[in-house]
Amino acid sequence: MFENILIPISSEFYSKEVLKRSIFLAKNFNSKINLIYIIEEKTLNQTDKQSDSYRTPYEITETKNEIRQKQKQTADKIVFEDAKFYLQNNEIPFEEKIIEGEFSNIIKRELELKNYDLILMGYAKGCALNYRLFDEVKIPLWVVNKNEGKSILAICSNLAPNVMVPELSQQLAKKLNLDLNMIYVIDVNDSVQVDEKAERSGKKSEMDLMVGADRFIKQMQNKNINIKLLKGGFEKEVIKATELYDPKIVIIGREQKKKGILGLPVKNLKRKLVDKCEYSILFLN
Repeated sequence: MFENILIPISSEFYSKEVLKRSIFLAKNFNSKINLIYIIEEKTLNQTDKQSDSYRTPYEITETKNEIRQKQKQTADKIVFEDAKFYLQNNEIPFEEKIIEGEFSNIIKRELELKNYDLILMGYAKGCALNYRLFDEVKIPLWVVNKNEGKSILAICSNLAPNVMVPELSQQLAKKLNLDLNMIYVIDVNDSVQVDEKAERSGKKSEMDLMVGADRFIKQMQNKNINIKLLKGGFEKEVIKATELYDPKIVIIGREQKKKGILGLPVKNLKRKLVDKCEYSILFLN
């Protein structure tokens, strides 16, 4: 399932929790780890904007080279040494390399070069990184957080196809020997029904949404899945559910949410969820 895992680490932010979680996954899925340290180009470009004194092009180039060298030392002495400690000592195969560029662009380019099954990464609130990849990559993306319980919490809703989440959550629960809990959220702020092709319907009545929810819930109950129906704003109900179930991992599918409170357009739904959630999230994309 997750045989080839990409771990991107930005020079802007590094979390050992990602390496620790990779051990757990690699042992369960016989995974190979691909570790990329990204020297952020914006850090280098900031040297061009310093205006406290006049500097020649040669001096600017020298400053950039000094920054590069310091970042490479950080990668070698801290990140890659940690990787050897956590991965090599657990006999987990891994490769490492250093690339210069913008975080999301580098990851997307790497996905074009090699077939990966999963992106495993950290996240920092308030970090200057551009997390465009949340909405732009097509493979599962696992965002690691420190809190981890002993179950899987699968999220379904009227805003998603609800195909990949049930299937993969059951597979993971069985493989990892974890309890599986599921919630179905009727988003009262965006009353549409998304079909299996991820296409949004026109506006639906709450009764219509309830009919669809009841049908899905009965299907899951027939598979002996513990599922609960919730109504409210999608993000709010998901966060409340994580606090209730204390999961090891939250699995979220391809929610096609377009409207929020007062009918305003919703932007960066995934980043908002990661900002608010205290648990690791697996976006199936």
